[in-house]
Amino acid sequence: MKHIIVGTAGHIDHGKTTLIRALTGINTDRLEEEQKRGISIDLGFSHFDISPEERIGIIDVPGHEKFLKNMLAGVAGMDLVMLVVSADEGVMPQTKEHLDILDLIGLKKGIIVVTKIDKVEEDFLSLVEDDIRMSVQGTFLQDAPCVFVDSISRKGLDELVETIKTVSSEVEGRDEKAPVRMYIDRIFSVKGFGSVVTGTLVEGTIKPDDELIIYPKEMKAKVRGVQVHSKPAKAAYAGQRVAINLSNVEKDKIERGDILSAPNSMSPTMMIDCKIRVVKGASKDIEHWDRIRLYHGAREILGRIVPLEKSVIKRGEEGYVQIRLEEKLACKALDKIIIRIYSPMETIGGGVILDANPKKHSSADTGLVQAFHIKEEGSPKDIIENFLSSVKDFVSISEINEKLTLSTEHIKAQIQELEQEGRAMFIGAYAIHNQNFKNIGENGEKILSQYHQQNPLKQGMSREEFKSRLNLKLKPKEYDVFLEKLKKIKDITINQTIIKLSSFEILYTPQKQKIKDSILKQLREENMTPSLVKDYIDTKEKEEVIEGLLEEQLIVRVSEDLIYDKKVIDKFQEEVIEIIKVNNGMTMNDFRDKYGLSRKFTIALLDYFDKIKFTRRVGEKRLLF
Repeated sequence: MKHIIVGTAGHIDHGKTTLIRALTGINTDRLEEEQKRGISIDLGFSHFDISPEERIGIIDVPGHEKFLKNMLAGVAGMDLVMLVVSADEGVMPQTKEHLDILDLIGLKKGIIVVTKIDKVEEDFLSLVEDDIRMSVQGTFLQDAPCVFVDSISRKGLDELVETIKTVSSEVEGRDEKAPVRMYIDRIFSVKGFGSVVTGTLVEGTIKPDDELIIYPKEMKAKVRGVQVHSKPAKAAYAGQRVAINLSNVEKDKIERGDILSAPNSMSPTMMIDCKIRVVKGASKDIEHWDRIRLYHGAREILGRIVPLEKSVIKRGEEGYVQIRLEEKLACKALDKIIIRIYSPMETIGGGVILDANPKKHSSADTGLVQAFHIKEEGSPKDIIENFLSSVKDFVSISEINEKLTLSTEHIKAQIQELEQEGRAMFIGAYAIHNQNFKNIGENGEKILSQYHQQNPLKQGMSREEFKSRLNLKLKPKEYDVFLEKLKKIKDITINQTIIKLSSFEILYTPQKQKIKDSILKQLREENMTPSLVKDYIDTKEKEEVIEGLLEEQLIVRVSEDLIYDKKVIDKFQEEVIEIIKVNNGMTMNDFRDKYGLSRKFTIALLDYFDKIKFTRRVGEKRLLF
């Protein structure tokens, strides 16, 4: 089922609240001061059924310019709007400012409602409509239906309901499968229940016992109960007005503008990249470092403008900017924003967020405009590829989901297409752009080349050191997949423990070759009872040669104190196999008596065989592993 939120907009005292009361029977002016003064101060909420299967939620906004901040808190949750204009006053200043805001926020559907038609002669109504049509020319409302209503006598209400039915059927439903996101616009507590937050659920589905996060504070919250239109519900769906009872969260720690969302679905930021449009009737152009009030969801936050394409964005023009914020904001790419001058407070522009967690830019940065075009106009696949390209590293699907307003399933499907086209690849739960993978491979070759130069007598670098030098965040199985893919594009050799350039061979200088020959000769002569390691290593050069011989597997380190010629160890192992087969096992005495070795050599060799899993000890005997 599709869930729709209808909002009101328009000048003060043009009959918005009265219209809603006539439609729903509910007075949205809930505050005592509102009822006493006869004006809306804060957001009001209501609902009505346009059919047995479909309930419409309603947000009523204040029309006074003094309370425009509250009006802005409700706009982000609207699917379509009723622009309310009284017949006796026509288009007024707040009508125009509200219209600018609705157009900037990207609303696509709306209805023009002319109220108080009993106040004027019927012939005058066509002039009122002409005036309104001129004002909405060039906006999303230029072709909107116009309905004439007297809320007191209820004249025109049936036609309005039918028009709402028709227009709402054209509204695209919100994504119920996306990660939860709800803009919080009211916070209160109920005795015996605790903290309650209300807002418009713009994405996802909320159920009791869900574990959620309050952003940008990143506070954990558990859903204790759900209400939709003031009635308990088993679940709330995107497009509904919702009240959520939260457990273990203090009311005073939440504020209007916070976002209730799924864990790891958002990343608070101090900067956003945007494309903005300055309204034609603004009192000034937007210039570098202008201090502004930014409105996102139900949040107001201060920031500074940094134009990126041109130094000044003139009235009626568009441009790319980076907004440096004074507090953390939680948002997503393609979210809409409104911008007002810091002082005097006036709506000056608005637009769309292109990057919710960008790097710091300057107007001198090259390639920015092309990247912005892709983020703004490209297909989801183009946007994902551009993001993967910009990251320069492996990125998890959850990280992509945080940055882009796309479902996990959609992201995976698009990356699979990119993989088939040779433009990106999966490595387990991570993805990477193919060019970035090649760059990592080239860096790996340089790292190995430097390592071989610095360690000419070592066969190669350990797998773990290679991973650390590349600064990879992959898990062991993912790292194995990475190495297999790397072997296909780079001339490297990989075994269970060592990574090296395929062209590398251990090379000894003439001096070290003499030392090598001398050590091997001595070990072969000493055969089963070699000297202690410290007797072989009395110079730095000899120590390096020993390391090289170990790397080449020409010698074997049996213990900290003993090294053997590899051929001697191989002969030991061949003969031990025969001893164990003949005697159904081998004791320490069997081994010692066979070779006439002292206890020192016997224990060292037998422990080594156990360590390399050649033999295993069972009681007093050793069996083949």
